[in-house]
Amino acid sequence: MAEVYRSAHAAATRRAEVYRSAHAAAAGAAAENERGELLRRAGRPAEAAECFGRALAALDGVADPDPGTHSAILNNLALSAHERGELPLARRYLVRSLEVGPLVGDPVGRAITYDNLGVVEVELARLAGEVPAARPEEAACPDETAAHPDGTVADPDSADPDSPDGDLADPGRVAARGGAARFAAVHLREAEGHFAAAERLFRSVLPEALDDYLRSVLNRADAAGLRRDTGRVDRLTRHAAELARHHSVGAENALEAVTMRGDFLHRRRGRPRAAVELLTARLPALLPGCAAERSAAALAVLLRAAAATGDPALVDDVTARMTELGIPARSAESAGRR
Repeated sequence: MAEVYRSAHAAATRRAEVYRSAHAAAAGAAAENERGELLRRAGRPAEAAECFGRALAALDGVADPDPGTHSAILNNLALSAHERGELPLARRYLVRSLEVGPLVGDPVGRAITYDNLGVVEVELARLAGEVPAARPEEAACPDETAAHPDGTVADPDSADPDSPDGDLADPGRVAARGGAARFAAVHLREAEGHFAAAERLFRSVLPEALDDYLRSVLNRADAAGLRRDTGRVDRLTRHAAELARHHSVGAENALEAVTMRGDFLHRRRGRPRAAVELLTARLPALLPGCAAERSAAALAVLLRAAAATGDPALVDDVTARMTELGIPARSAESAGRR
């Protein structure tokens, strides 16, 4: 009996040691992640990325890691990769984060990750160079382009090479089957699926996270503009301008929504006076809470629209307002072109 007891006690001791080791690894991963976040906020992205890498390596040694910590580390690694311009790597980390996401039980965090993945795909489409215009049937049914109706994500880097989308990792095959335009179209189709998944999750919790939802709508409008889908840009920018009225929306997102809508009304709908009416009504409350560069860009849109009306008194009023804010008209025009 004594021998059996010693054997059982030894096994229990080994299990306790394994538990302590796993607990230490998890605590170390969390500490490295926090250190990385501090370094990133301090403007030291390279050192931050090293911390996030060590955090993930520490967590890889844990059998059942905390999903919240795991997801946060993967999202931080994705952000670091994105800041360095390593878009395919950022995409892979975001996809891994979404695989962990359901265990976290955080629909808002999951929605933001989907939205970030959509943004990465749009940037990859831009890098492809030639972006195809939307087909009429896509413009007519914008919400039926979601590639992932069940909310799952497939990593494009591991696509079936025999499928229509399976040449993502092989630029030579892409060039042979339609070139840059086709490459961009695949990324934009993926982006739409991710944005649609983000919208479903955001809508499930609204009005919570309305500011994040507005950011997603703006990102979607940007993607639609890239595809020259004027009808969708119209719907999305109108929706964004309406959302921007809510008290829970931050000034910078609200300003971008109003600016985007005003620019669309003037340059894409040929309605400069409508743009002026919108911007003059909304900008006074928003500009004080925004950075000077963003304010200058918004006022540049207003100035162009005012000039297009042919109303010199209106141009003088806008110019005077810019002077009050310490923004020369020339600087605002430069900001608006960026």
